[in-house]
Amino acid sequence: MLTDNTNFNQSNSPINLLIVNNDPSALAAINACLNAANLNNLLSVDSAQKALRILRQQTIDVMIVDVDTADLDGWRLSRLVRSGILHCRADMPIIIIASTWCERIAEVTAREYGINQLLPLEHLEQLPHLVRRLAHSQHTSAPKPRLLVVEDEPDTADLIKRVLAASFEIDIASEGDEGLRAWIDGRHDLVLLDVMLPKLSGRDILIEIQSIDSNQPVVIMTAHTTIDQAEELMLLGAVDFLPKPFRAEQLRKVCDIAIHRDDFLVSNAQFAAQVRNLQEREQAYRLLYENHHQLLDDLQSVVMELDADFTICYLNRAWETMMGFTIDECLGKPLERFIAPEDVAQFSLFKNKIRAALRQHKPCPEIELCLSNNRHQKLWAQLKISRSSNARQQQSNLTVCLDNITERRESQEQLKYLAMHDSLTGLYNRHFFETTLAQLTADSVRNNRRHALVYLDLDHFKVINDTFGHQKGDEVLREMSHLLSKRIRGADILCRLGGDEFAILLRDIQASEAHEFARSIQQIIGEFSFQMHEQRVNLGSSIGLTLIDGSTNNAEEHLMRADIALYVAKGRGRNLIHQYDPLDSESDELRHSINMSQKVRKAIADDRMTLYFQPIFDVKNNKVSYYEALVRLIETDGRIIGPNNFIPALEAAGEMHLLDRWIIKLAISQLKEHPELIHIAINLSAQAFKDDNLVPIILENLKESGVNPKRITFELTESASLFNLQITQRVIAELHKLGCSFSVDDFGSGFSSFAYLKDLPADYIKLDGSFIQNLHRDKIDQTLVKSMIQVIQALGKKAVAEYVENEAILEILKTMGIDLVQGYHIGHPLPIEELFSRQAVG
Repeated sequence: MLTDNTNFNQSNSPINLLIVNNDPSALAAINACLNAANLNNLLSVDSAQKALRILRQQTIDVMIVDVDTADLDGWRLSRLVRSGILHCRADMPIIIIASTWCERIAEVTAREYGINQLLPLEHLEQLPHLVRRLAHSQHTSAPKPRLLVVEDEPDTADLIKRVLAASFEIDIASEGDEGLRAWIDGRHDLVLLDVMLPKLSGRDILIEIQSIDSNQPVVIMTAHTTIDQAEELMLLGAVDFLPKPFRAEQLRKVCDIAIHRDDFLVSNAQFAAQVRNLQEREQAYRLLYENHHQLLDDLQSVVMELDADFTICYLNRAWETMMGFTIDECLGKPLERFIAPEDVAQFSLFKNKIRAALRQHKPCPEIELCLSNNRHQKLWAQLKISRSSNARQQQSNLTVCLDNITERRESQEQLKYLAMHDSLTGLYNRHFFETTLAQLTADSVRNNRRHALVYLDLDHFKVINDTFGHQKGDEVLREMSHLLSKRIRGADILCRLGGDEFAILLRDIQASEAHEFARSIQQIIGEFSFQMHEQRVNLGSSIGLTLIDGSTNNAEEHLMRADIALYVAKGRGRNLIHQYDPLDSESDELRHSINMSQKVRKAIADDRMTLYFQPIFDVKNNKVSYYEALVRLIETDGRIIGPNNFIPALEAAGEMHLLDRWIIKLAISQLKEHPELIHIAINLSAQAFKDDNLVPIILENLKESGVNPKRITFELTESASLFNLQITQRVIAELHKLGCSFSVDDFGSGFSSFAYLKDLPADYIKLDGSFIQNLHRDKIDQTLVKSMIQVIQALGKKAVAEYVENEAILEILKTMGIDLVQGYHIGHPLPIEELFSRQAVG
């Protein structure tokens, strides 16, 4: 919930209030409360429509709205205000007043809808204070939750950071002990934890975290985990499990569920407390009622008396209302006569249990039975049975309080149905699919039976939604579900997994039969068409097929195989059927990477890749020492695209060598054409050092251009440098032989150790910007930076500081004896045409 605890000054200026409530009594109470506090500028309406009209015409300082209004509930009315599309302040304070609620659910909803304060109607006396506080305070938005990612794979950590940066404040730890320390210091809202980590395993970290705070949400990530290991980690306290590789949407969904776990638990606890309170009150009420009015005919519950043979001795009038039989025709009849035929056997078991409880002088168990009324309709009843003494007959009879729970049972059955079925199509849903897939996977391993998974989606279905609207799209999905349902065999399971994705689980089937089935499904979809706007629209489908053949006991693995097969089918032209093959390498991410690789290739061919240059300033000599060459892609429309938008895709596709080679060629040609550049640093990727042709290509370009190799420094990130230290050392040695120098970038961001500096024959060490950007405000950063500079210089290397964004940082670095500095305060990256037409700030 968005609240502002800032102190406010009492002001005599009038506060314009809008009250929206369609309950006359509540509206009168709110007005009276505010008038009593001298808050008299009130506008009261009983509908959201009237409220919207006022918001367009008048200035409102605070809006007080009920949750339930006749035409638009308070949540959605608040959302309209916050959206900024109305002619009123988007940050206008909003108070929701409700007569009934679940505290946590209401708080969570308020947080999502931008409500400033929630107030129960019973606490109305607090309203004037809240109004004044909110009217004279400034709105502050809720901070983003904090996420700790403990992951030793830089690419995975970078992916997580890019996907979740909008929703979380993210801290990264690459080693187990570092991650545990970070959590202990920060107590993050959510932890994404890899299992396989250096120094301390994810399992050990999970155990330690749970021993300190058992409520800490932890999501486990790993690529090689069995069902047993996953089960163990969940039992140790993990709230969810994320198998690698994962898709961005899957990552967002898992983290969203995990971060809201506390809301779910608290809401559940509050509901449980309310239910217990209601049950306790009901139990006390019923006990009092039975003690004093047990046989009164005005009871809504049926009260009956049974003898030892369960023959009806007494009934109240509620029996007639419930069952339709008259009391006279039922007295003297066995209760069994009114039990539905399918529940007679169950009733016999209950009778034995009740007799045993009576013999042992124990409480009788409550039972639920299905009755049959005078129209042979089934009714569910709950029977609460107690012993009652009949002094005249010298025997113990049974007093039964019978409640009609048909609606509750039907609701339970409906909830059970909804838990397993898709609300749009009526097909089984993803939850049921995953449960059944796990069962078939276990069966294939245990009993050596073969099943199949057919995974399909409708080609270009998004076009239907975009062109004809989601209502028509839903109609098509329902019709398609009906057609597919008629094709599947009795033992097979058809599920809608979401959107236009369907899955079919085929039991006891061979590969050839599964292929034939998939072809029949594709034919059904291909023959389907619908009329819209005087045109006939046809559909196609891409189908991924995998066999559940006992090759793995991991159900998720089978789903992943089917998913890969589906993407292969789509990637090879759509409207195809493809069976999973271990050699398949396509995936959604891979296709994106391939597309981006093609885009970069095209840009290189069209000469639309360019270099920007940023100065690196020599502090002691008060001049520019050299420039760092930074790559940019020029779109066909002239837009400039930064490297973060295409380098990750190239790395994922394994084609960074294309860009590395091009950058080397262009940078050396720029040195030839612009002698004023003096000296430049060229960034290389981690893949570059795996390229056996790297050094020969550099040598060839140097010979062709005649550029002095001493004008070039090659730069590699610390983590990439240390990825394979031997290869790095060999390549650096070869570059040194040519006359080039070498720089380590982002020192301190990865597996930082001064010991590595002795092993790396680097000329420059560039400190990671995270240590520099807050240097003027952080004493710890100052201590670390000063130490790193001293060690770097003691080893005979030059220390470079990047992210120098202001004069204060520059002056601190000067006092520390820094050699070189780089950042926006020194100079922005510029194309070569503008570089020397502007003067950098020194």
